[in-house]
Amino acid sequence: MAGSLEFIKSVEVTTSSSSVDVTDCFSADYDVYKITTNDFSTVGTTNTGLDMRFLDSVGSVVSDSDYDIAYLTMKAETLFTQDRGTNRSLLENFFSITDQSPEATSSVSYVFNPFSSSSYTFVLNQSARFAAGSFRGQKYIGVLRQSATMSGFRLFELNTRPFDEGKISVYGVK
Repeated sequence: MAGSLEFIKSVEVTTSSSSVDVTDCFSADYDVYKITTNDFSTVGTTNTGLDMRFLDSVGSVVSDSDYDIAYLTMKAETLFTQDRGTNRSLLENFFSITDQSPEATSSVSYVFNPFSSSSYTFVLNQSARFAAGSFRGQKYIGVLRQSATMSGFRLFELNTRPFDEGKISVYGVK
C-alpha cells in the first residue's frame, strides 16, 4: 500500500543528556523517512535548542559546513521570526526549542534520500511547543549538500542546557 509507514526504531531519553544518537535507521529499503519527537523538556528556566547532524555510513557525525537551512517560528504572543543560512555545520533548532517541564516540544520530520550516495539529503520539519507559557509553532526546511550515504542522526544541544526527557521514533515511508 503506497504511503504506509513501517516502524524502524525508537529511542527514549529518561535522564539528563546533551545528545542522543539514532543509529542504523536509514537503509536502501526506503527513500523517505518520518521522524517524530515527543515531549522533549528540560529542568530549569532556560530554553534548549534541539539541533541535528547526520551520521555517515560508519556512524561518524557529519559536522562539515554543508548544511543549508530556513525556518519560520510562529509565536502566539508576538511577531513571527525567521532564520536562514548556508554553509552551516548543523541543522540548528531542527527539532525546535524545549523549555522546562511540564512545557515541552514535539515534532514531525521527513528525511529524503539519506541513504543515497548520488543525492543530497533533504529535510522538512514541523514542530509545536510551549515556551515561557506561550505557544509557538515552527516550519523548517534544510539540506545536507553531500552526496553520501547517511546511516542515522544525532539530536543534540550546543549549549550547556541538556534535555531531560523525550522520545524519538523513526519510520520508513512506503
